[in-house]
Amino acid sequence: MSFEAFKSRFMELTSDPVAIGYIAHDADNARVVYVNSAFSEELGYAAHDVVGKSVDAYHDSETWHDFISAVRPHFAAGDPSFTADAVLIRADGSRLWASASFVVVEEQESQGRYVCATFRDISAFKEAEAVAEKARALLAAAINAFPDPFAIYDKDHALLVWNPAYARSMTDAPDDLKPGIGLKALLLEAARSGRVPEAIGREEEWVEEYYTPDVLAPGVEDFEFRGDRHFRMVRSRTEKGENVVLRLDVSEVVRHRRAAEEYARQLEAANRAIMEKALRDDLTGLGNRRLLTQKLEEFVERKSGSDGEIAVLQIDLDRFKQINDTMGHAAGDHVLVETAKRILDLVEIDDVVSRIGGDEFIALLYVSAGSRRPERLAKSLIASLSRPAHFEGKECRFGASVGLARTPLSDPDELLVNSDLALYKAKRQGRGRLGIFDRADFEEARQNKTLADEIMRGLENAEFLPFYQPQVDAQTGEIVGLEALARWAHPDRGIVSPSGFLRIATDLNVAADIDRMIFERAICECSQFFRSHLAPPSLSFNVSAKRVVESDFDAIRRSVEAYPGQVCFELLETIFLEEESDAFLFHLDRLREFGIGLEIDDFGSGRASVVALQRIGPDRLKIDRRLVAPVSTSSKSHRLLRSIVDIGLALDIEIVAEGVETREQAEILAQLGCNRLQGFLFAAPMALSGVFELFSSSEGLVEARPTR
Repeated sequence: MSFEAFKSRFMELTSDPVAIGYIAHDADNARVVYVNSAFSEELGYAAHDVVGKSVDAYHDSETWHDFISAVRPHFAAGDPSFTADAVLIRADGSRLWASASFVVVEEQESQGRYVCATFRDISAFKEAEAVAEKARALLAAAINAFPDPFAIYDKDHALLVWNPAYARSMTDAPDDLKPGIGLKALLLEAARSGRVPEAIGREEEWVEEYYTPDVLAPGVEDFEFRGDRHFRMVRSRTEKGENVVLRLDVSEVVRHRRAAEEYARQLEAANRAIMEKALRDDLTGLGNRRLLTQKLEEFVERKSGSDGEIAVLQIDLDRFKQINDTMGHAAGDHVLVETAKRILDLVEIDDVVSRIGGDEFIALLYVSAGSRRPERLAKSLIASLSRPAHFEGKECRFGASVGLARTPLSDPDELLVNSDLALYKAKRQGRGRLGIFDRADFEEARQNKTLADEIMRGLENAEFLPFYQPQVDAQTGEIVGLEALARWAHPDRGIVSPSGFLRIATDLNVAADIDRMIFERAICECSQFFRSHLAPPSLSFNVSAKRVVESDFDAIRRSVEAYPGQVCFELLETIFLEEESDAFLFHLDRLREFGIGLEIDDFGSGRASVVALQRIGPDRLKIDRRLVAPVSTSSKSHRLLRSIVDIGLALDIEIVAEGVETREQAEILAQLGCNRLQGFLFAAPMALSGVFELFSSSEGLVEARPTR
């Protein structure tokens, strides 16, 4: 762009709003002849909205006359340029404070004038100016309301500002105080009015002694008058040389100073006690998680300057829940206190012991490089905590598992996580074990993380699907039921059974989500396939206790109503034993109302009592496969299974035997009185297509019917 072109387009190129008006020689107001694009953008007016109209069209009417009063003298004086503040009104009605720079150009032919106005937004400045003005007014009000004397003198000691309290403190005629009175004269007035006890009878002499050129020098001075009155004079100086004087009545402060100091000492002691309590577990007196974090940070800092190492022992009690459940929380608390004592008996004075959960403890050690003390301590803890405790004459038997992680194998900030992984490893090996975090755990943790990510992706992509294993009538061999089992259609590994994902899914707390996905998909598939069957098989699902408690009953009811046969929920025997609460039973009753059958899975693997069976009233008991396997070779197993069948008959509960793999087993179980049989003898779990083929066959599984 050439310079000439730039000059001709300057009005459009500038980012400031520009408006040009024309004032005829006989007119009082200008009319708009041009606005640039920045004007339209800032104020919201298109050019045709304002061109041809009076300039007051975009000015605030309330401030218009003030604006005219400001610019009229410049027009009268013939000033070619000047500035003035204006309040503009945008098209949307909002106000804009602007600083307007005016350039006036005389039009010779018409004897009129062109006025070019460039506007700059000064709204923020005006708002700040308003705030400052309000602050000045508030400050003046505060000074006047301040109960203690306050005054400001100029550099020549002439009075400038004061509050009523200052006037009353200096003279008997406070209303007669005027700006400009000298400090020396005012001091003499105060002395003659009896305001200065030490000047009584010698007022002029006192003033000559007291008044010096430095009488208002910055500083603090304390005065003590008769009657145990104490005052503090505070003097300071502003940048302009003005002297600020504030006289504070500190009588009460002086009287109570020692009491306040004593209170401060007591408060400090109380704060120390509170802080100590905040870092301690109320029950055991051990440190809590906050203290553990604090001490770990101290150990890390200590390690940075030495060759020592840090070790973390995570201790978890075995069988503690059973003590709480069977003997009460008082017994549980006693065990926790006893555990704390035993741990403290074994650790050294510099070790840190904390209780971080219900029955979880941490021992934090700082040891020399290569020391085996953490391992020795862990084994001693396991041995000590295996001894029973006694509560109210009763024996509380428990134990402990320990997870150990230490530097340099673990980074300091990963010690707690890695000790938890080591504890998990110990618990997988059984009770009363020591798990040590090692390099193999890194790979396991990585694999678990990868598997966890894949499980979450699999849930998002609906990769979990049901496989079905038939249940046959023990007498006829006909298919009477299907158990829906979870399988994972992994994109790379193919079909994966629960052993390949259930543990991690449980840790991720998504096992119930997988159950729900299997349930909904199986109901949908089987509802379509068995819609025309006269006697559709029952459809069974493995369900967790959490799924029962957190069920969306409306959604379950709708699904159950869609399937033409009976729907059954299988729950582990241990669930019935541990969750036999009124709330849990209420949820079971709700499921029964929808026509859902209830089955106890893996019966014989737990400790369910006959009383519990009567109270719960399940429809079926599924005998654990580990009891079925030896039935053809063990008379003891034979007698045990007969007892279970007899219990079922007595309580009107059907018996299902699972894990049937041989014809001999099937014949014995049928003779014992089992109602249904399930196992590889009849069919392995299969996809829906296999179920189609099975039911499309006229023979079904009749050929596998046991003989009597």
